[in-house]
Amino acid sequence: MSKGSKPTIRDVATAANVSLTTVSYVLSGRHGGTTRISQPTQDRVLAAVKELGYVPNQAARGMRRGKTDVVAVAIGNLEWPWDRALATAAARILPTHGYQPVILLGDDWRKFMMSGGADGVIIGYFPEATAEDATVTELARRGVAQVVISGTMEPAGFDVLAPEQDAGLKECMEFLTASHRRIACIRRAEPSGRRKSRFAAYAAGLEAAGIGLDESLVRTSQHRPDLAYQSALELLQLPDRPTAIFATDDMEALQAVRAAFRLGLRVPEDIQIVGVGNSTEGQQYDPALTTVGPEPIFDRVVGMLLDRLSGATPVEGIRVPAAWKLHRRGTTLG
Repeated sequence: MSKGSKPTIRDVATAANVSLTTVSYVLSGRHGGTTRISQPTQDRVLAAVKELGYVPNQAARGMRRGKTDVVAVAIGNLEWPWDRALATAAARILPTHGYQPVILLGDDWRKFMMSGGADGVIIGYFPEATAEDATVTELARRGVAQVVISGTMEPAGFDVLAPEQDAGLKECMEFLTASHRRIACIRRAEPSGRRKSRFAAYAAGLEAAGIGLDESLVRTSQHRPDLAYQSALELLQLPDRPTAIFATDDMEALQAVRAAFRLGLRVPEDIQIVGVGNSTEGQQYDPALTTVGPEPIFDRVVGMLLDRLSGATPVEGIRVPAAWKLHRRGTTLG
């Protein structure tokens, strides 16, 4: 083995003075049945593995065995509290069940999964209006375990955890409009006619309270922390600044809290702020974030995939609803 290079299975075989086949059988656990490898030989191989620091290539092993012991978690961005909480739950739970988690950002999961990179995948970031997806359909046809977080997709050889936002968003707007007339909004993206849009719930809540939609109180962050922060600074420095901010994601809401502190404003005494998502980060923030969302679901999502990997759920898939509500915490009064 050359200096600085990663040890290979051939290096292990040389160090243990055995064949490549013997090393493969010892590491794969297939040395029972008709193949007999003495305990001293097994010990010698394992000692060489430890001494060299050899790490088996999981992908190559998976191709040989039809199983990788890897689970992919597809999220949008680790800067987003919801996605970070899902990744954290997967990293904590999956290894205890013998699976190595791989966190994939954006659309990277598609190529990875189609190449057989993992036994299963949790897909946590589909746009709200997505009703079907060609990659998910093909993976289901191949029998790959999948759990999709989506309010619009229906199970079809995969399982769906379905956020049900409407009641919680309505509750939130009723709460805000009971005490405020100037309620700003930091939305993730421009409206696109999507049903169940969080911005649509904001507009509908204003209308129900007899408050006109004031476009000067609306900003778009493109779901970027820097733009969310700048948007909040702009809103909070208006001559007639809002008394409350509704952010369509916890990330935007937390950036609004930061902006308020930067300007010397007190939260919630001077400005009240509400997010959407009920993320772990929002719960642990100081002050804790008032937010619309489900009860913590991240452990539940990982458990759903483990059930599917073990064959405990129907082949056709299941849909598990997750009702959302307003969680009142430290960034609002009352």
